[in-house]
Amino acid sequence: MLLREISSKLLLGHLFISYVSSVCIPPQCLTGNDSKPLADILKINCVGDFKVYVSSNQSEPREGDDITLTCHHNLPGYNLTFQWSKDEHELDGQNEDRLVLEKVLPHQSGKYICSVKSICGTYTSSPHEVAVNNMSAILLVVCGVAALALVLIMGLIMKYKLKRDNAKYKERMRQRAQAELSSGPTPTNSSPQQTEAFSIQA
Repeated sequence: MLLREISSKLLLGHLFISYVSSVCIPPQCLTGNDSKPLADILKINCVGDFKVYVSSNQSEPREGDDITLTCHHNLPGYNLTFQWSKDEHELDGQNEDRLVLEKVLPHQSGKYICSVKSICGTYTSSPHEVAVNNMSAILLVVCGVAALALVLIMGLIMKYKLKRDNAKYKERMRQRAQAELSSGPTPTNSSPQQTEAFSIQA
């Protein structure tokens, strides 16, 4: 009984190793050759040529956008484990082939990496750069330009108003001077009766 269990476990282990070898290693690497391994003849890399890379649905994400990062791979098998990290720090609870970043903020910019663990080993993608455009900085620039334009417009309006008021003041002063000249002191003329009375008294 004990020998049967041991033999069945050994058989299962051998089958599992054969499956892993056939899936993870090219067939040429499993073919033996007394003179020279076939892998050396064909110059084959006996480590599985598996690739993992990350893509994004947003090429130039802006603050407030939703970003979906997808981990692509060509690893065999179904029992795959995914692990995401940002700037070499693992992200907890992110074990799917997709990483969704909702309403991103500038501090979420960084280098994201996806690692896939399979029966063939663990494979890691190259860092995928996510750069979130800071809309607050753009808004600050727009507000600054608008404020400058408003100050310039107000300055031009004040300059025009002062110039107009100055012109009105000069016109009033000119009219007042003309009025004073035209309303000067009138000479007093003596009547003939007053002249005659004056001569009698004399």
